[in-house]
Amino acid sequence: MIRRNTWIVLVLLVVVIGAAYYLNNRKAQQAASATPTGTAAGSGKLFSSALGEPTDITVKDTTGKTVEVARNASGQWVLKAPTEAPADQAAAEAAATQVTSLQVISTIQLDLSVVGLDKPTYTMSFAFNDNSKHTLTVGSITPLQDGYYTSLDNGPVKVVDKAGVDALVQLLTQPPYATTPTPPITETPTIQATD
Repeated sequence: MIRRNTWIVLVLLVVVIGAAYYLNNRKAQQAASATPTGTAAGSGKLFSSALGEPTDITVKDTTGKTVEVARNASGQWVLKAPTEAPADQAAAEAAATQVTSLQVISTIQLDLSVVGLDKPTYTMSFAFNDNSKHTLTVGSITPLQDGYYTSLDNGPVKVVDKAGVDALVQLLTQPPYATTPTPPITETPTIQATD
């Protein structure tokens, strides 16, 4: 005959197994609802190569700080904001390369307020050779710290690689001003006083 304590232990064991099964299924359902759709993880660039090269790049933050670089009529990069000035061609070209290299990690279906896109941290605007203009809003960093939640032209939420977005955000703290050459140092002759 089985003792009463044994029955209690068996019932508790069944309850624990049932709870574990329920929690595992619930986690799987939550993961499935946040599973990427449309774009496979790790595939695709944010901008199609058919757009051509960027001709204007603007980055703004929530404080209103803005940096804008654009190609002038002769194809040279110039700084338009925060002040109009010649731009460092290499730094501006690196930013343009970064724009065309932005990688989509995944496309997900989440509420904009959950991922910080209802009040974006950064807003980036881009103009391309084909005369198209696009706006990328940047929200929160993903829990894995590998990307930002973004929305391109108010489209679906896409996770874009963190390194690429950070490189563009860096323009706010380090605008690509052209370096001005330092004049050479010339010695000033000293005149000695005579008594």
